[in-house]
Order: sequence, then C-alpha cells, then structure tokens
Amino acid sequence: MYMVDRIKRLENLFLEEINSLVSRLIASGHFSGFITLTAVRVSKDLTTAKVFYSVFGNEADKKNAAAQLAKVRGEIGAALRSRVHIKRIPSFTFELDNTPERASAVEKIFAKIEKEHEEK
Repeated sequence: MYMVDRIKRLENLFLEEINSLVSRLIASGHFSGFITLTAVRVSKDLTTAKVFYSVFGNEADKKNAAAQLAKVRGEIGAALRSRVHIKRIPSFTFELDNTPERASAVEKIFAKIEKEHEEK
C-alpha cells in the first residue's frame, strides 16, 4: 500500500512541476494551440512515466505540440532533477489524451438520440 501511495504522490508532484515548466514554454511562444497536461502515470519500478496532454486546436497545433514536447523532454527531465529530490527521475514520454474529443463525440451521440426520441 505504501508504494501505491508513493507513486500517486510522485504522479501529482510531477504533474505540478511539469505543468509549471510547460506553462513557461507556452508563455515564451514555443507552442501554438491550448495545451493542458491531464495526468502523469509513473511505472511501478519508477523508471518511466507517461505524461498525458490534450490540445485545443487543429491538427497542425496537435502535431506542433507533440514535436515541441518531444524536443523539450530532456530539458524537462533536467529541470526536474534540480527541483525534485529523489534518487532517480523517470524517463518521460508524452502522449496525446483524446478523452475530451471522445467525450464530445459521446455527447453528440446522446444529443442525436435525444432528438430522435423527441421526434417520436
């Protein structure tokens, strides 16, 4: 149980710290579109972590965000090493979180069903 609690605390800490670093990069003009970090999932052995993000923008904005995040991955790891005092900082990867788009699609389906039900 202790390990699960530790991983959750690390995930929250990494999300907060990476969000702060990415916010500074956004302010400096590295990204177009609106990027939101949604979650961090750290492996049980603490060697890897996936950072999930969503982009409010078009496909070009999503591709740009993916490229920029990949480019600054090492920079983020280095910044975390100086800010977070643990033995090993995991290797981070960034993955697009399509949850908002899927939620929107489900809402459209429900609206269509409701409209069809009202027409009957």
